[in-house]
Amino acid sequence: MIKNYRIFQNWSPSPDFAGFSDINLIYANNGSGKSTLASLLSPAQSPDAWKAGVSVEVSETGTTEPRTVESSQDAFWDRMSVFNKDYVADCFDFSVGEAKALLAIGKVNANREKELRTARTRLDDLSRLTDSLVKEAKHKQAVPNTILKSIGTLVTSTLGGVDGYGRGYDARAVGKRLPFAMPLEKQSGFKAEEEIAKAQSTFMQEVDVPLISATEPLSSSTVSAVLERVPTARVIETLATRPERAAWVQQGVELHLHEHNCLFCSGELSQERLDALNRHFDSSTRELQDDLRFLLKQLGALVISLGKLHALFPESGLLYPEFRAEYDLLRDGLKIQIQKDVTELEMLREFLERKQQDLHAAATLPESWLNKSFATPDVGRLRKLLADHNDRSTRFEAVRKSACQKLEAFWIGEQHEAYTEALSEAHQATLAVENNAKAIKETRRVITELENAELDPAPPAEWLNQRLHTLLGRSDISVEPVEGNRYAIYRHGEPALHLSEGECTALALLYFVRSLNTGGRSRRNQIIVIDDPVSSLDENFTVGASSLLWSELVQPSVCSCGAPLDCPCGQKPTRDCGQLFLMTHNFELFRIWSNQLDRLQSGVMKQGRRFKILELQAQGKRVEVGVARRVPIWRDWGSDQNKEHKALRTRLRSEYHYLFWRAASTLISCQGDPTIEHEMDAAIILPNICRRMLEGFLSFKFPALMGDFRLQMQAAIDQVNDGLTRQRLVTYLHQYSHQERVETTRGVNRPEAVPVLHAVFELMRNQDAEHFMDMCTALELDPVLLANRAPNPTSELEAAIA
Repeated sequence: MIKNYRIFQNWSPSPDFAGFSDINLIYANNGSGKSTLASLLSPAQSPDAWKAGVSVEVSETGTTEPRTVESSQDAFWDRMSVFNKDYVADCFDFSVGEAKALLAIGKVNANREKELRTARTRLDDLSRLTDSLVKEAKHKQAVPNTILKSIGTLVTSTLGGVDGYGRGYDARAVGKRLPFAMPLEKQSGFKAEEEIAKAQSTFMQEVDVPLISATEPLSSSTVSAVLERVPTARVIETLATRPERAAWVQQGVELHLHEHNCLFCSGELSQERLDALNRHFDSSTRELQDDLRFLLKQLGALVISLGKLHALFPESGLLYPEFRAEYDLLRDGLKIQIQKDVTELEMLREFLERKQQDLHAAATLPESWLNKSFATPDVGRLRKLLADHNDRSTRFEAVRKSACQKLEAFWIGEQHEAYTEALSEAHQATLAVENNAKAIKETRRVITELENAELDPAPPAEWLNQRLHTLLGRSDISVEPVEGNRYAIYRHGEPALHLSEGECTALALLYFVRSLNTGGRSRRNQIIVIDDPVSSLDENFTVGASSLLWSELVQPSVCSCGAPLDCPCGQKPTRDCGQLFLMTHNFELFRIWSNQLDRLQSGVMKQGRRFKILELQAQGKRVEVGVARRVPIWRDWGSDQNKEHKALRTRLRSEYHYLFWRAASTLISCQGDPTIEHEMDAAIILPNICRRMLEGFLSFKFPALMGDFRLQMQAAIDQVNDGLTRQRLVTYLHQYSHQERVETTRGVNRPEAVPVLHAVFELMRNQDAEHFMDMCTALELDPVLLANRAPNPTSELEAAIA
C-alpha cells in the first residue's frame, strides 16, 4: 500500500495479484513507476514517501502468516540491498589529483572520501579565516577602551584643576565609575554648562548681606485726604487770598507772643487784632499744617532710604557665576523701581508743599495716583542670592566635587550605550576566534578519525579488472590499488580523468555484487533489488551485465575463488540470493533473462527456486468526470508454475515483437471491450510505444531516411490514398510523434487514440502487407481488428470527458 508518492496515489496491487516469487523479472517502460518502486524498497532513498505512508506485506521463513511492515526503521530492511541510480550516485567519489585520477568505490568509502575532502576544505577555510578573525577581534576589543579613554580625556580637559581629575584620571578610572553612569531619562534635563561653571569656579569670599530697615509706607490715599482738608477757622480774607503773607503773619504771631508792640514796626499790638489772628490760625489750621509737615518728613525719609538701598547690594562680580545672571536682573530691577518711586515721591512732595502754601484751598491728586503706596521694595530674593553665595563659599569644595561627579556621570551616561554595544561586539569577536579555534580542533579530529576509520573492503584490483573487462567487453579501462581503499584509474595506460555513465555503472555493479557477501552477511538471507543496471549502455555491456547478475545471483558458474565449480578449494558456490527483483526497461536484458528463466536448470529448480515474469504498466484510470491519471498495474507474464504464457513469451523475443503485440493487444481490447479505461490505455501507449514500433518498421522500409522519424513518417503518409487515414496519421505525426518519453503527471484526454492506432496499423499493412500478416500470425492476432477502419461514433471516453 502506498498512500501518496509520485505516480502511486492511494495505490495497492489489484486483488488478483498473487504476489512475488523467489526470482522476479520485471519489465516496465519509462513512467510506469518502476524506479519509484525500487526507491521505496530502500526507505533511506524515499523518506518523504514513508512519512506519507507505505506498507509492505512480507512472508518470512519460519512463519505461517505474512506480516505488514509499515516503518522505515523495521529490522526487515537490514536484509534489503537495492542497486539503482541513487546507489551509483552514492557509491563513487571521483577526484583528480596532480598526477592521478583517484576513485573510491562503495558508499562508506565514497562518503568517507567526500567527508574527508569537505573536512580538509573546511580546515583550509577555517585556517584562512583565523587571521581575519583575530585582527577583527583585536580591533573590536580596543573599541571599549577607546571609548573609556575618550571620556577620560574629556573629563581631564574640563575638570583637570580639581583633585582626582588630573593626569591620573584614565580609562581605568572611568571603568570604575561605569556603575554610576547617569540614566538616559535624567540626561535630557541635565544642565551641563551650569555644572561645568561650578566645577571650574574659583573660591570667592563671602559678601555682606545688607540689613534693610523698614520705613513707614506712604499711601496716596493718606496724602489725598490731607490735600483735600480745609481749616474750619474764621478767615481773614486778606490772608486767605495771600497764602505767602499768611505764612509770614503766622510766623510773626508766634514771635509776638507776650509782646505788646510789633518787633518790626514798634507799633502797638491790639488785643482785638491778636484775637482775629488767633481765630484765623486756630487748631484746625495748625493740625493741617502739622499733618503736612509729617507727610513731608515721612516722604523725605522714604526718598533718602530709597536712595541708599541700591548701593547696599554689591556688584555681581563678587558672586559665583551661577548666581550672577539672576542677581543682575534683580539688582537692575531694584534700581529701576527706586528711580520710579523717587520720581513719583518728588511729585507728591510738590503737591504737599503747594498745600502748605495754600491751606484753605482743597487739592486733589490725579486719578492715576489713586491706590498707590510707597515703601521700601522687597529685596528678599536679592538677599537670598547673597546668602546662597555665602553658603556656596562655605561649601565650595563640596559643591565643586558634586559638580564634577555629576558631569562625570553625565559624560559616562552619554557613552554608556555605545560602550555596552562595543563590549558586546568585542565579546562576540573573541567568541568567534574561540569558536574558530574549536572548529579547527574538531575538524582536525574528524580528519584523523576519517583517516583511521574502518572502510568497506575494496575488491582486489585483479578481480575488479578481470570482471570489468568482461563486463565492458573491452580492456582499455584498468584500476590499480592505492592507499585508503582507493584505486588509480587508467585508460590505455594514461590517467583517466573522466568516466562515462556506463563505466561508472559497471564499476558500481561489480562492487554491489561483491559487497553482498561482506560484513558477515549471507546472500541467502538477502532480498536484492536491481533497477536498470544497463539503462544507458551498449549491447555488449547488456550481455555482460546479464551474465554477471545471472551467475552471481541465480545460477553460479564459478567457485567463490574464481575457479571452475569443481575446484578442490572447498568453498561452496552459494552466491544465489534469498529473493531477487530485476527491474529493467531495456528489452534486450528482459529478453535474455526471460529466455534463461524458461530454461532454468533443474538443479536450481530442485532447490525450491521459483521465478515470475511481470510487467509494470501505467494504465489509465478515471478518478472523476473529465479527470484521469496513470495508475501502475501488474501484468503477469507467467512463471515456472504457470506455463500458459510461455508460448507468448517465446513469440516476444524482440522488442519490435513486443511493441507490435502491446499496441495490437491494446487496440483489440478497445474493440472487444470499449471501456473508458481501455481507451485511456490506447491514449497512453500512442505517443511512445507506437513511435518506437514505427521507428523499427520504417527504418526497414526507408533505410535511406533512418534516423529522421519525421521524414520517414511523411514518406509513408504520402503513399496512403485514404483521406481519413492520412488525416489521422498527420495528426499523430504533428501532435504525438515528437514526444520522447511518457508524461506521467499529465491527465489523459485523447479520445482519438483508438482511430489513430487503427491508422498506424493500416499504414503498416499498406506499406508491407506480407510483413503485417506474418506478425499477426506469429503473435496470434486478428489482422481484421487491427487494420480495418475503426467506427467513428463518439466514444465512451469522449462522452465521459465531455
